[in-house]
Amino acid sequence: MTGLFEKKGEKIPSMEMKIAYKGSKKFLATCRGHQMIIDLPEDQEGSDAGMTPPETFVASLGSCMGVYILNYCRNVKINPTDMLISVDWEKGANPARISHIKVNVKIPRMTQEDRKEALIKVAEHCLVHNTIHNPPKVEIELLTGEEEA
Repeated sequence: MTGLFEKKGEKIPSMEMKIAYKGSKKFLATCRGHQMIIDLPEDQEGSDAGMTPPETFVASLGSCMGVYILNYCRNVKINPTDMLISVDWEKGANPARISHIKVNVKIPRMTQEDRKEALIKVAEHCLVHNTIHNPPKVEIELLTGEEEA
């Protein structure tokens, strides 16, 4: 946590990520010492060196749900081995966006059928899912020349 926001005079810690342009349609995202390449496919003038921005968004949702489900499984003794989360999505227009997301979670070694509803509720409470349903305020500031980002 590096940046700080202020809310009613109180400083609130925040996360920070740097996203650097690396030529063509490629960007390098860095956060907490980890790096990820974001790129576009060749047919969109990229080099296809990484997932696209919408793909990383959908991956964030699926993996966030996975972490929450995994924690629940461990707490109630459900074996999460070979769990697979498949996410399908559709694009919408006017404005361009992801308009529909379907998440399928497969837990092959789960034997407790009565836990399905609870697992779905757990997935729905992940941070990314909550953010989609309660959109954050997004502020955009353009810096030029020697101004520091």
